[in-house]
Amino acid sequence: MSRRTFVLLAALVAASIALVTVPSQASQPAPASPEWRYRRPITITNASRADLRDFQVRLTLDARNFDFDLAQPDGGDLRFADEDGRRYLPHWVERYDAGAQQATVWVKTPHIPAAGQRTIYLYYGSPMADDLSGGGRTFEMFDDFGRPGLGYYTFGPPVTVMTRTEAWETEAPHTLSVVELNRDGYRYWGYYGLADCGGIGLARSNDLVNWIKWPAPLLNRDGERWPSVQRVGDRIYMIYDRDHCGVSHVVMRTSTDGVHFDPEYRVIVPQEPGVRNQNPALFRDPQSGMFYLYWFRGGSDAGFWQIRMRRAWSVEGLADPASERVLIDVPYELAAPNMMFHDGVYFLSTEVNENAWKTKIYAGPSPAGPFTPLPDAPQLSDNQACLFQHVFTTTLHGYICKDTGAGWVLNYRSADLSAGRSARRQLDPGVWTALSGAWTPAEVGEALGVRIVLSATGDGLLMTALPGSDYVFEARGRLQDAAGKWGLAVRVQDADNHYRVEIERFVNGGAYLRVYRVVNGVREADLAGASNLALDPLVWLKLSVAIRGNEMRIALNDQDEFVAVDPEARFASGRSALWVAGSAQFDDVIWRKVAMPEPEAIVGAREQRSEAHTNWLGFDGAARSMATAASHRWLTWLAALLTLIALGIVVVGFLRNRR
Repeated sequence: MSRRTFVLLAALVAASIALVTVPSQASQPAPASPEWRYRRPITITNASRADLRDFQVRLTLDARNFDFDLAQPDGGDLRFADEDGRRYLPHWVERYDAGAQQATVWVKTPHIPAAGQRTIYLYYGSPMADDLSGGGRTFEMFDDFGRPGLGYYTFGPPVTVMTRTEAWETEAPHTLSVVELNRDGYRYWGYYGLADCGGIGLARSNDLVNWIKWPAPLLNRDGERWPSVQRVGDRIYMIYDRDHCGVSHVVMRTSTDGVHFDPEYRVIVPQEPGVRNQNPALFRDPQSGMFYLYWFRGGSDAGFWQIRMRRAWSVEGLADPASERVLIDVPYELAAPNMMFHDGVYFLSTEVNENAWKTKIYAGPSPAGPFTPLPDAPQLSDNQACLFQHVFTTTLHGYICKDTGAGWVLNYRSADLSAGRSARRQLDPGVWTALSGAWTPAEVGEALGVRIVLSATGDGLLMTALPGSDYVFEARGRLQDAAGKWGLAVRVQDADNHYRVEIERFVNGGAYLRVYRVVNGVREADLAGASNLALDPLVWLKLSVAIRGNEMRIALNDQDEFVAVDPEARFASGRSALWVAGSAQFDDVIWRKVAMPEPEAIVGAREQRSEAHTNWLGFDGAARSMATAASHRWLTWLAALLTLIALGIVVVGFLRNRR
């Protein structure tokens, strides 16, 4: 074989090897998917004299303004975006009936000018799209009480275990990753990261609750944050954020004594302009022994939020992007992955920002998924996030950052794993406070299957945590006791002082709706009412109260019934609550912003996507991941073919030389 032939063959083999080893590029987001075939402009008119910001707009779809036969049967492919087609707008599908060609959808719109208009776009026609409908992202407060199925483990009450106490700590402790070392008189060694870019410190404990801090920082010069540690033999591996307040990326250091780490770091996930790579979680699978790295990639500048994963047989091997894959890809804020394994299930915790920080947990059959959200999401709310999950013996130890309003603290909560996973939904204590009565989420069977609703008995009031003066409070409800009543309370001061709107069933059928003021536990004044309504309170009804100033507008099943005015304007602000006398059920509770009149949304003509429009929509996570996988498979096959050709030429040349 000639020298020239050998050089050509070497180049061919090198090219084929290069094609096989390009996953670091192939794992980048593909261009926007062409799967969204259609869009319609929506013109929103604000007739009020006030600017409306982050305002929920009600959209009614029917056969005249929407093609139900071109969308998914459940409306799961509906997407809403701003005028440029890049900014995702949260939405919630209240009702979608493709057979009847009727739907009600709420869209959270960034800004509608006073006495002006704004245009947004509805996209549809993607068979591969995931359903992103979510009330928690759309409204200031939303609760549908979850869905049936096994949930997470039940945490006990929180205990604050770490605050800002050391002179070097420019921020409060925010995360804590723990290893069991049994050194220097301490069983557990915890590596904590400060909020923002404050650095990384060390604390030690014997009971996982009381921690003694090392007096000096381990790292605090280059925007270090979010350490995640694993013990492998006699070495401690720490993976963490670097340049968190700049172009963040993920790096690694090691230590043999747990205090002094390598003077130089090793890059695991490199920097990307305009993209954040951060919140690493280092996990060793107890079943296979493999190491896994999870981290968040994306951000508001990038326009997407991804949870990514790599795996290797050594921690050092995680620097190789060959195994990298996207586990979750969404257009809304989701980050802070952490992995825990117990009883055959892998639990991937994340944080979301839905008007407050919350913890959402997914479950899967392997460390690489596929992952589905647990039914009792969010597992933690009320600005509780960045959960680090640790299992020692039969106890789950969780370390959670909590925004108190005055700053961050690090809380500890534990769960008894031997008690098993929760099969019953619980009221979120960060949202609800029972002032009286009994309130229990319960399963009900209906035509569309089993779901969870809130059952209430007694003479009860269940109060939300969200205060306000002018707002809309609404819920679906139905009586379980024909002699009972149910309703809503607004501007609640306490159990004995509020405005109340109640529904009562007449003995001979129909309903009576009335509004009155309760002062010091006494029904003081009837403000308005409507009788002989041709509705049955024993079936589901939607009740809505829009309060602004001293005026309340009452609607039943989205039909305006009457206006009630309190001439004394007794209560200027307060919380809201569900109310029952007897036995009733509630569902789909919403607290949202108010405008009088409400904005009007008009759906325009369908626009079919052409090949020239390649960037209408940039947040198709499912199609993006499929395109990435398809391109990588194509490159792999091409590389294999080139390798076979090269080997064939080598063999032929060898045989000819032997002759």
